[in-house]
Amino acid sequence: MMIPNSFGLQARAKNCILINSLDDLSLLETIDDEILIIGAGTNVILNDYFDGTVIMVNMQEIEKVNGFISVGAGVPWADLIEYCLLNELYGIENLTHIPGSVGAAPVQNIGAYGVEISSFINNIECFNLKTKKPEMLSHNQCQFQYRDSIFKLKDFVILKVNFVFNKNFEPNLSYPALSEYLKDGSIDTSTITPRILSNSVRAIRDSKLPDPKMEPNVGSIFKNPLVKTNDFDHAFLDGHRWEQADGYTKLSAARLIELIKSELIIPDSLNFSKDHSLVLINNGGASFNEVINLLNQIQTMIFNKFKIQLEIEPEIVGL
Repeated sequence: MMIPNSFGLQARAKNCILINSLDDLSLLETIDDEILIIGAGTNVILNDYFDGTVIMVNMQEIEKVNGFISVGAGVPWADLIEYCLLNELYGIENLTHIPGSVGAAPVQNIGAYGVEISSFINNIECFNLKTKKPEMLSHNQCQFQYRDSIFKLKDFVILKVNFVFNKNFEPNLSYPALSEYLKDGSIDTSTITPRILSNSVRAIRDSKLPDPKMEPNVGSIFKNPLVKTNDFDHAFLDGHRWEQADGYTKLSAARLIELIKSELIIPDSLNFSKDHSLVLINNGGASFNEVINLLNQIQTMIFNKFKIQLEIEPEIVGL
């Protein structure tokens, strides 16, 4: 079968298992080869052929259960955003317009404009591929960190995510790009509504991030690196750095790429978005090797110039 992916790479898999309900979990008990758990394929770079089993969860329910909002892993992320807006559930407006499915959100601990999804996750229902049994992981057991979680170990198939959202709307408007957009648009932050905030985030993302359906991409290709503040001059990347707690600073990976972009050898099949230097686009016909070679080239050049190690954000499958 062909593996869906937003980067538009032609990738096939030997086998595929589709989980539509808990009744299908028995299909996972007999897997004995390599597995790839995939949602909408918006955060993966795939080699031509995966010699194993692809697992796709298509559970689509959104229910109120024991005080939680229980959401099937197959629900499109956009549908959950809309559900929350319609049902006066607050907190994730800043995560509007992130591509992918609900089941993929905890894996990367998705975040945008000052908000991370882990802040709203109480627990996660999953299937343990080692014990071959269903399991409930608490928030702490998920081991959430910046763009990271226990699910990157691929020992669990996420089935449902149980959220606790805010009942009072307290907008997070601290992120510079967001606050500047609201100011430029003369939007009154004292009376802003969840819908207006959500629409504002959508507009910002549309201005920076191309639609994968029109220009195949996986969003940010690298993570913004965290460095020790004292290891770099305080003027380094001025305007493109954000001071963190405990003596660390987050640097703009996009700005680092801009500083070395003219020296890169970029194949015709690939290009960076004109609106955002962290977004790599498949112009058509790009191969896995072309993508990996370019990413390695960027990492090597930035390390040699700035002694900063960039970490690739999407999952690389097939190295």
